[in-house]
Order: sequence, then C-alpha cells, then structure tokens
Amino acid sequence: MPAVLRKRYPLRFRRLPFCFAFACLLAFESWMVGQAVATDPSYELRAFPDQRYNQRVDGNAGLCDVLLPPTEPPTGGYPTVLVVHGGGWVSGSKWTISGYSRFLANQGYATVTINYRLAPQYRFPAQLDDLRQGLVWIAKHAETYHFNLDCVGLFGYSAGGHLALLLSALQDEPTETKVATSEWKANDPRWIALPAILATCVGGPPCDFQDLPLDNTTLAYFLGSSRRENPKVYQLASPIAHVSCKDPPVRIIHGETDAIVPIQGSVAFSDAIRNAGGQCRLTKLPGQGHLMTFLNPKTSEAVREFFAEALTAND
Repeated sequence: MPAVLRKRYPLRFRRLPFCFAFACLLAFESWMVGQAVATDPSYELRAFPDQRYNQRVDGNAGLCDVLLPPTEPPTGGYPTVLVVHGGGWVSGSKWTISGYSRFLANQGYATVTINYRLAPQYRFPAQLDDLRQGLVWIAKHAETYHFNLDCVGLFGYSAGGHLALLLSALQDEPTETKVATSEWKANDPRWIALPAILATCVGGPPCDFQDLPLDNTTLAYFLGSSRRENPKVYQLASPIAHVSCKDPPVRIIHGETDAIVPIQGSVAFSDAIRNAGGQCRLTKLPGQGHLMTFLNPKTSEAVREFFAEALTAND
C-alpha cells in the first residue's frame, strides 16, 4: 500500500484490501472443501445443517450448522465450540469457515457454526447478540445434541475472531456494560440462559478501535459513525477495553506480516490481559499474511492444541 495511504489510514482495517482478500478466501475455501471430501473422514460426521438458532431473524442470518463427532458422546456430552466466520462484518457465512468446524468435529468436539447478521444492514451490537443467541440455542438443545455445557468454547477468525474475543472478554463485566453492548434488555431471560465460555481461540482478530482517527469513517458501516461522533461505541466494541483476570483463557494466532489486521493489536491485547492477571498465549506465524494464516496448517494445529488443553482437560 502506498505510504500516503498508510499515513491517512493507520487503521486495523482497510476495506478494499479486506474485501479483495476475503474474495480470495472464498475461492480457496471452495477448492479446499472439494478436496476435503476425498481426503479426510469428515463425511462420517453427523451433520445437522441449517438449524434455525435465532427465531427472531429471517433468512440465512439466523441459521447454524451442527456437526457431531462420529463417536458416541462421552459422559457429560461433547465439549462444544461455537464457530464464527470472518468477512469484515459485511460478508461471509458459516460455509467459509466450515473447514475448521469439520476439523474440530473430527477431533471430538461438537461444533455449532453460525451465520450472523451482517453490516451495514445491521450494525453493532447485532452481530454480538447473534453469538449470544447461538450460545442460548446450544444450552436449549444440549440434551438433543449431547452438548456439554460445562465445556463450551469459542473459535473465530478475523471479524469472527473479534466477535468471539469481545464476547469472551465481556463475560465477567458488570451488567450495565453487557447491556450497553447488546440490544437485549437488562431483564431479558436470555442473559441467565447463557452457558459460561470456558476457552476462546481466535485468529487475526481486531482488538482495539479506540486509537482510530477521530474523524475517519472507515468503520461507520459497522459501528455507525466516526469515533468523534460516538467514542463510547468504539470503546465498547474493543475487546482490549474489557480484559480482566477473570477472562477465560485465550489463544491468538496471528500472521506477522498481516497487512489487513496488523499483529500489533493482538500483541497489545495479549500484553493487556496478562498484565491484568489473565491467561493469553499469542502464536505468531512468521511471513504469513491474513489469508495465508487462515489456511496455514499451523493455525489448525494451534487450535487443536489449545482446545485439547482448555476444554477436554476439563471434560
């Protein structure tokens, strides 16, 4: 990117490069899905596609896919992971991250992969509420699918990583903060139906919107305005603003040469949560950008390793 644009947009996001990269991601994922059918045992998984997890939303946005391992559920049920796709909050679907959902299901996890409402038609915090609704649906259907509600984790990449990380960091925040990041009323019964998040793994996540230029509107399509017009929403939407010693353990995987979501945000988040007394491990992939980190086998291996320690160890 030319230096003049870097100076003008020292942002965690630059929409045109992001959209181009995401288009490439879709093409790669399409190819990978076709290859995977013949090369891994995911065809043995028990699949329940297009379940409606959000009855209040029409169309694809309220749908999820459930994948269960080919083995019988352990005592207490399968450790369960809510999987969240990327796409700059403006594009993408559960299909684009389905490779990770199948990978985790083959490792013994039940996976619930959601479509969430997309910007600009729906702005923050609609997307975050959809993750919450996904967790409520998991709790409601725990007996049907043998979900272990004592072993629930989150996995997301890019924008999905941001949403997962934000929801994780908000888990122990005061009620007024949670309500400020939601369209749910404080007395909504869904709050008490949420299962606890035990562990969160994310890749390439945007972590902090609080240092964006005051009058830049790059994220207005998602956050509704510039930071000068509404600094509070930029603070509320920043995972780094909510870290504490009580946050669930976090694993971040980030490419060192990511030009779409620079790694400095993940470094700062990792430092902040550990300085607060929480647990966070940052895995840096040298020479890897945003898309290639998503596709890199080292990323899926880090995901496997983390959940094996953080979820199944507590099974």
